[in-house]
Amino acid sequence: YVAIGDEPFHLSYSEQFHPFVIGAAINVQTALTRANLASEVKVVVPCSYDTIQSESGLPSKGHFRPDLNKTMIELLTFLRKHHSPFFFTISPFITFNKNKNISLDFSLFKEAAHPHNDSHRTYKNSFDLIVGFPEMNIVVSKIGWPTDGAANATSSIAETFMKGLMDHLHSKSGTPLRPRNPPMETYIFSLLDEDQRSIATGNFERHWGLFTFDGQAKYRIDFGQGLKKPENAKNVVYLSSKWCVVNNNKDLSNASTNAMDACSVADCTALSPGGSCFNISWPGNISYAFNSYYQQHDQRADSCDFGGLGLITTVDPSVGNCRFSIELRTSHTDSLSGSHLVQWMILLMLYSYFFLLNLY
Repeated sequence: YVAIGDEPFHLSYSEQFHPFVIGAAINVQTALTRANLASEVKVVVPCSYDTIQSESGLPSKGHFRPDLNKTMIELLTFLRKHHSPFFFTISPFITFNKNKNISLDFSLFKEAAHPHNDSHRTYKNSFDLIVGFPEMNIVVSKIGWPTDGAANATSSIAETFMKGLMDHLHSKSGTPLRPRNPPMETYIFSLLDEDQRSIATGNFERHWGLFTFDGQAKYRIDFGQGLKKPENAKNVVYLSSKWCVVNNNKDLSNASTNAMDACSVADCTALSPGGSCFNISWPGNISYAFNSYYQQHDQRADSCDFGGLGLITTVDPSVGNCRFSIELRTSHTDSLSGSHLVQWMILLMLYSYFFLLNLY
């Protein structure tokens, strides 16, 4: 597949990309046709979960957002013409949080969940309720369950969701509307946590990974070999075992302001209501903010100052499930300096040149 953008119709982008998506898809399709690759490579446009709305939450009442109607008609016409599938993100977690009619059990594929009836069809889980397109082939471009940053975003619930999802996909049962035509493919989102991901839609957005940012497996999952916990990443190299915490011997009257400033730059999503660090008491939450900033700045001494309120310690301040992280040691400063950087740039340009040569 060649994807045109990464969910360019997401509500947070407003309409800024609407005029360009179909034209870009046509241009790429033309290039593939000229290269005799059109039968092997399909042009797709990944669509976000908020592309479709349903006031009742039922598929029969679903419709594209009004601002997207014209563009979606053009997109569907393009996809049908070139036999390309419809790429669609499913987010049962966000749907559960936004729709009071959907229960957690319904989102987690639980057999005891109360079913939803729609036009004489019975839906037993949130996945089938959302994948309700007739005729066109569907690819689920993203689906997952976050593990932090919000209520019900935990590793144990994510494991339950993933088990239900895998069992459902392996059954190849399709949906009540498409009983013999389940999604062609389903892509799990995502491999690793992303501490720089936008949190415009919620603090949980940085915690979709099957692994933590440093490659530690969060829960068991069945990829066809039974329910097993994936292997942790090996030989991970961290910075020194040092953390930045609040100095309790100082006047902490301005500590909260300093913590807010730190969190505006660093990742403090675990402190969100329902998050893994939500219940640590003051000033523990201040220390968490200070340390997040300190680690993000590669443990520089001046990044643990905070007007004299910060203190560097070698005692791990982690509490229960609240993990005070240590940043990874990266080698980019050494390996990509001087002549090495020039070599990498030359290799990248050569690779790009030969790729374009083969394409056209």
